[in-house]
Parts: sequence; C-alpha cells; structure tokens
Amino acid sequence: MLRFKRLASTYEQAKILRKYPIGGIIHGYEVRRVLPVPELRLTAVDLYHQQTGAEHIHIDRNDANNIFSIAFKTNPPNATGVPHILEHTTLCGSEKYPVHDPFFKMLNKSLANFMNAMTGQDYTFFPFATTNVKDFANLRDVYLDATLNPLLKREDFNQEGWRLEYSDIENQKSDIRFKGVVYNEMKGQVSNPDYYFWSQFQQTIYPSLNNSGGDPKKITDLMYEDLVDFQRKNYHPSNSKTFTYGTFSLEDTLKRLNKEFVLFGKRNSKIGKLMPIELKEDVMVTKKGQTDPMLPSEKQFKSSLTWICGTPEDHYETFLLKILGNLLMDGQSSIMYKKLIESGLGHEFSVNSGAESNTSVNMFTVGVQGIENPTSLKHMVQTIFEEVLATPFDKTKIEAIIQQIELSKKDQKPDFGLQILYSIIPGWTNNIDPFNGLLFDETLNRFRNDLEARGDNLFYDIIKKYIYKKPTLQFTMEGSSTFSSELENEEKNRLQKKIQTLDSSDKNIIFERGKILNEKQNKIEDLSCLPSLKLEDIPRQGQKYPIEMNNESIMARITDTNGISYIRGKKTLNNQIPLELYPYIPLFVDALTSLGTKDEPFSEIENKIKLYTGGISANYSVTSDPKTLEPKFNFLFSGWALNSKTDKIVEFWEKLLLRTDFQSNSENLKVLIRMLASSNVSSVSDSGHVFARGYACAHFSETNAINESLQGIEQLQLIGKLANILDDPEKFQTEVIDKMVQLQEIIIEHNPQDLQFFITTDTTTQVEKVSSELDKFKEQFAKANNRRTVNGSETQNYPLIENKKPTLLNFSFQTHHTALSKPTNIPFINKDGAALQILSSVLSSKHLHKEIREKNGAYGAGAKYDAINGSFNYFSYRDPNPLQSIAVYKKSFGIQSEDLNDAKLRLFQEVDSPLSRRGEGIWNFDHGINDEMRQSRREHLLDVTMNDIDRVTDQYLNGQTGYEVVVGPILENKTVAPQWNIVNVEQ
Repeated sequence: MLRFKRLASTYEQAKILRKYPIGGIIHGYEVRRVLPVPELRLTAVDLYHQQTGAEHIHIDRNDANNIFSIAFKTNPPNATGVPHILEHTTLCGSEKYPVHDPFFKMLNKSLANFMNAMTGQDYTFFPFATTNVKDFANLRDVYLDATLNPLLKREDFNQEGWRLEYSDIENQKSDIRFKGVVYNEMKGQVSNPDYYFWSQFQQTIYPSLNNSGGDPKKITDLMYEDLVDFQRKNYHPSNSKTFTYGTFSLEDTLKRLNKEFVLFGKRNSKIGKLMPIELKEDVMVTKKGQTDPMLPSEKQFKSSLTWICGTPEDHYETFLLKILGNLLMDGQSSIMYKKLIESGLGHEFSVNSGAESNTSVNMFTVGVQGIENPTSLKHMVQTIFEEVLATPFDKTKIEAIIQQIELSKKDQKPDFGLQILYSIIPGWTNNIDPFNGLLFDETLNRFRNDLEARGDNLFYDIIKKYIYKKPTLQFTMEGSSTFSSELENEEKNRLQKKIQTLDSSDKNIIFERGKILNEKQNKIEDLSCLPSLKLEDIPRQGQKYPIEMNNESIMARITDTNGISYIRGKKTLNNQIPLELYPYIPLFVDALTSLGTKDEPFSEIENKIKLYTGGISANYSVTSDPKTLEPKFNFLFSGWALNSKTDKIVEFWEKLLLRTDFQSNSENLKVLIRMLASSNVSSVSDSGHVFARGYACAHFSETNAINESLQGIEQLQLIGKLANILDDPEKFQTEVIDKMVQLQEIIIEHNPQDLQFFITTDTTTQVEKVSSELDKFKEQFAKANNRRTVNGSETQNYPLIENKKPTLLNFSFQTHHTALSKPTNIPFINKDGAALQILSSVLSSKHLHKEIREKNGAYGAGAKYDAINGSFNYFSYRDPNPLQSIAVYKKSFGIQSEDLNDAKLRLFQEVDSPLSRRGEGIWNFDHGINDEMRQSRREHLLDVTMNDIDRVTDQYLNGQTGYEVVVGPILENKTVAPQWNIVNVEQ
C-alpha cells in the first residue's frame, strides 16, 4: 500500500508538471517554479511576465470559490493618506468603464461573495472572490482597467479624499466645512483607542511608513496633483503582483493580463523597502491619547516594549519567533499573562503585543493597557525573561501549539484562498518569497527535528540574540481627558486657517465645485458599458444540506469534514432566568472558559484543550422563531476535534460546564472583568451603527431587547459598574459571585432533558460514536440536576425600552454612527419579508450610498432588513452629519423596475456565499430554519415584483413609527434634552 501511495504521488506530481511546465511560456508569462503542497491539497505556480517583470502566483486547488487580486508596492511618501485615497479614487471610473464609481455599481451586477480594496502599511491590493466563471472574467476586467487606466477625476478626489464645501451647497452664506469619505473614515479610526495607540506606536518605531491610511491632520494637505503623480509612479505592471486561486483557467487570466500589460514597458527602478528606526540604545517615547472611561483614573496608561528581531526573509526564524510569542503570551498558562495580567500590573495586553512580520523586519512586542506606572514595565519584563531563560519550557504546551497548527490545516474554511492571499501579500510586496509560507509540513518537520535535537535552546538563542538585554523601544500612551476636545479644536483651527487664505474668487470656485460634484452625484448614468450577470445566472434551486435525526435530541450532518467532528450543544433558557440575571449571562459564559474548577486551574485545562481539540467554547443566543417571531433564548456550547478524539470534547464540557468553581477562582473572575472593561470603547468605535441599531430595535422587539441587555449599551454599563467594585469584597460577592453561582444552578443544574445536539462529521459510524459519548454526557448532566423550581421571567414578555424620543448614546468620538429602525412584526416564513429584503438592497445601493456616503461624506451607510427578527433598519457609520442622514432615511425614493434585478444579484451574493463544512445545515439547529423554508425564501426573493415593493413599503414602512439612535458626542443645540434622550455611557 505504501509503495502504491508513493507511485500515485509521483504520478500526480508529473501530471502537475505537464500542466505547468517549468520554463514554459504561457501568454508572455514564464513558469519559473511549481510547488505541490499535498498537505494543503494545492499546487502553487510562480510565473514572471517577460515584458514588464510583473509577478504572478497561481494556487491550483479544487475549490469553487475562485479569487483574483492585483497588488502594488505603495510606500507612503507622507501622512496625507495618498495610498489610501488613491485606493478609493482609482475605483471611481476608468477608460473602459467611464461611469461614476463602477466598483460599487458592480456590487449590483455580480454574484461575488467578496469584493474589496485594501491599503496596507506599504502596499495596496484589490481582491475579489466568486464561484461564477463569467462573473470572474467580468470583475477581472473591471479591476484591471480601474487600477491601470483610471480616470482620476478631480471631483472623485474631492469626494473620496477631502474637500472644502459649503454646508448647504445651494447657499454660499452657509459655513464651509471639511468633507470627504477617507477624511471621515480616518477621523473615525482616531476615535478607536486601540487603533490610535497602534498607529502612534507604528509612527514612532517605523516613521518611514508614515501612516498609509492618512492622519486627518495631514490629509487636508494632499493636493490632487500629488494623487495623480503617485498613481503614475506606483500603479504599473512592473510594480504589480497578481494572484489567482481555485479551479478557473489560469491560461485565460494570463491571456487577459498579457493583453493589458503589453501596452506598458518595463521599469527597471524598484520601489525600495522601508526600514524602522535603528535601536542602538533604549528609546522611550510618551504620547497623549484618549482616556478609557471604563478604567480607573490611575490606570490610564498603555505601554509596550518592542525589539527588532531580524527579517521575514529568514522564514524559519520568523516561524520560531511566532512560536515563542505563543509560548510566552498566549493563554492563562503563559508566563507573560501570569506576571503582567493576572498579577494586576495591567488589565490586558496592548494591541501591538506579540510577534509581527508584516513589514521589512520582524518585531516582538510585550505591552499592557491599564497600567498605573509604565516605568515598572521594563523591569518586570526583564525579570520575566531572566526567569524564562532559567526555566524549561512546558513540553505539553509546545506539543499543543503543534497540534493547533496541524488541526488548522485540516479545518476547511470557505475563505481559504483569501487567507493565503492575506498571508503572502505583505512579504511578497517586499520581495520575500511567497512560497515560504506554503511550506507547511517542511517547516513543521524541521521544527520537530530541531526541538528534538536542541530542546529549549531553540528559543533561548532567539531571546539572547534579539531580546534579552538588547535595546528596546518603550512606547507609552497616557490618557488625557482633554484629548477629544483638543482634536476638535485642532480641526477648527486648521479649517479656519484654510478659510483665511481664501479670497472671494476662491470661495466662488469652492461653491461651483460643490455644485458640479452634486450634479455628478445626481446624474442618471448609462451603465450599459459595465459587464453584468443576469437573473437567470442565479439557480432557482438552492443547495440542500440534509440532516439526519439520530434521536429526538441529536441532529447530524454527514459531509466531507476531512476527518474532523464538530459538535454543538444547546439548552433552552426560555422562562428560566430571573429578569435581574439576564445581563450577567455574557459574563457567565465567558467565565466558563476562563476560571477552572476547584481542583484544576483553567491554565492547566486550557493546555489540554489545545492538545486534544481544536477548541471548546460556551456562548448564548437569542433569536426569533421563524414561524411565530417569539424569542428563543439558548445556552450554547461547542467543540471540535479529530474523529478519534471526540471523547475529549465531552470530557472538557463536563469539566467546564458542570465543575467550574466561581468562589475558589474569584481572582481570575476579577481579571476577566478588567479585560472585558478595557476593550469596551474600541468595540463601540468600530461598530457604533450596530449598537445604535440594537438599541433602536429594543424599543419594539423582545428578542432585540434581550440582546441589548446582553451585548448592547446596557452590557457595557454593567461591565463598567462591576469593574468599579472589584476591590470591595462584600459587593463583589453579592453582585458577581453569588449571581454566577445562581446562574450555574439554573442553567447547568436544571432540566437536563432540555439538552439538544448537532453533530457534523463524515460517516454514520462516527455519528453513532459521538452519540454514544453524548448520552454519557447527558447522564452526567442529569446527576447534577438540583430539581429546584425556577421562577424565571417570561422570555416573550421581556421589557422593552419605553422611551419614545430620539436617543443619543454619548461617546467622545470624532464622528457619529446612526440608526433608524422600524418594526415589521412578521416572521421569517412570511412572504413579505422577501420583498422587504429586496427593498433594503435597492435603497442601500441606489440611494443611501449616494446621499450619505458620496454627498454627506460618511464612510458607509445602508438599509438592512432583519429577516429573522422582523425589523427594517437604516444605518450610517463614521458619519460627520448624523442628523442629516436621519433626515435622508425619512425621504421617499423612486425605485425603477430594473433596480430589482440588481438588488436580487446583490442579495444572492450573501445567500449563495460558500459555506464551511461546519456551517452546513446549522440554520436548522440555530434558528429552526430547515431546507424547505430556505428554498421557499429563495423562490420568494427571486419572484419579488414592483407591486410587491410598493405594497410592503405602504404596509410596513410609510407612516410606521421609527426609532432614532445616534452614537457619538452631543451636537451643540441639536441633540440635547429634553427633545433627546441622552444616555451617558462613559463613566
């Protein structure tokens, strides 16, 4: 048998080499290398365009989700954000597709499950993914023409980058303001404390990178001519890296690329690597930043220590550095966690902590946030490294890391190709061999052999070579209560300086430019030049994922899982939880995988979980019944492992769910609360529109009202409150520990017959094996049953937010987020929901994008119908004019019949997006939505007519009360009491 496998392997490699002959020429491209990677079921092909020097990587893999990308090395010359603004502007029209914003318009003419453009630190790339071969060719043409032949009109620079514009474009007596999509995007980024710390750290250690996204203070210095010049220098085939993945013909893509590239000559000048500062001695830098309102006043410092550790060109050493980072900092058993976080020195690791290899050098960083005295960090870290060098590494933890790496390659994800692209682009654009990261088994085998031969010295040598007693950068950020107001004043002064330089002629030009841009944005264009799929390209029959009922409590999905079993469990909480305990459930489920038992700390359990499984988790869900819209509240737990090790999943469930001890692990519970509190503001800054929408929907939906208490503003307030009582033993006992124990008695020790399971695996035999293991687990659950009577509140009568006024959730951000939500009160199976989904898609692409993003300068806006919970929602994010956006939501818009087809194409990008094996059939278990319901919904979506749109608009939206919520700072004389309900979230 072994000999047969070797012969088969040799045959397959010969077959691949015949398909991609080394030295062969395919449409102007020379095949330079071919790398079979059997452990990842792929073959990588390295090609070189002879005329221009462009490089291309193709990943040949049996995956229907095909990917294309074109990337450019784009060293930012300054902090004006020119690479970022060019990324936006290059997609605003090209020679072949001279329409306004073809990128966004293609979202309505494609079935791509992923379309984007991204600016990295010193590179820019434009990827998409689709399963449709015609769609692939269409989008490839649009992307190539956009990047190599962009129109780069001044109006597009003004819209996407920045501009001076009258607040009322029809009134020259109104105020002049800064506007621009990227400008407001980056103002929103500055509002995120984690991003701001990371960006200022990056500019300190790597000033040559400049901030490719753009510093709002500098963006307004960028001139249109600078943008055009930057494009000419950088967006050239000689500076490009193209990438394809999947099953579609490589030859077709190379033919198309060659057709485009032969119009260009070869540039010999290479864009060089950017390097960080040279650390010849210790460097200390402190900057001001935003305070974290969830942390005590004396803990308003974030500080980190960074060492430069060689370059990513040494792939193996880079791999070892990342393993070292994992050993030192990952999980509760790691020494850095114990000494820096568990000890209370800091509340959480800083966002830049760990090993990083995304630039021309490797960096290793140890940092914390919520530290009282930053000067103590260096001494503590130095002491930790001394202890590390004197103590053997835990061999079990090393083996657990190896097992996690091995399992990750077997776990099949739908975005596998995109993950490969993301992993190679940063290094590839800096001339690091993209094949390095694909040498999976080779790297791992070398590591195993070296570990056997050299033991701990493998890591000690790296520490001594780069870290221990070596020069370091200590970067500290001190929270300042005046930070936000100083940013606002800086912007006002910068704007005033610009205005003071304007004469009447300049102001007339600004006024006319504003009108010209507005006319362009309002212009009805002929889009016939854009390639498009047809409605007939959407199959009427959707994919089915048959489910087997092994017994009344176990559902199973049998599919190709590559030897892995995924197991999920749930237990209903409907009518079981007292009202006052609802907000404590998120802390409870987090604690189950953070504390440990009376006899075993979680740090020891965690290493075993990683050694034997792919992961164990506990969670909750609140969703609406697809037939009645009544809330369904469940406690969830899950795990996955190799088929041979599923008994370990059940073993860990029994340990964590039934034997977690809150009293004896109270100190770890305090650490968990501090960590949760320290990341609250950043989560709102990134997803403020989601918080706004959840708060608005909590006015009319019990499901959303429960979710608001569990993961909305109410939850942030609770965690902030609990963080303030950690040093009061009596309050901590009654307000936290006692409530955790009470929830454990209700959730874990009550009604074991409510347990249900879902198994995803590859054979009937394995289903039977896992079912037997689950039966034993249920017996353990039954033994823990306390048989108490529980007086829980009625889930379907959960109290709603009663305030009827518009609400401001007050955060000191630089921009706002908004939502306006309306109830429809119809369940998933109702046919009208399909028409409302189509309507939301039309409004997003045809109206809200133009009115709020293009005209108003917000980073994003749209409408979304929540088909599960029955609500129609408008939203905007990183929005400079939130009240203007809410006014737009209330306007009526004309919809044309041709808009429906575009909207259906856009919707089915999500409906038919590729699934992971573990995701197949899960709607049935999570929501009670079976294949028949999904197929019915599919047909309803395809059959929506203009009459349906008009009818649901009148029936569910026109005249219906909407609930308005804005997240961000108070707008003077506008969002004020008593007209507005002001919720001060920050303490």
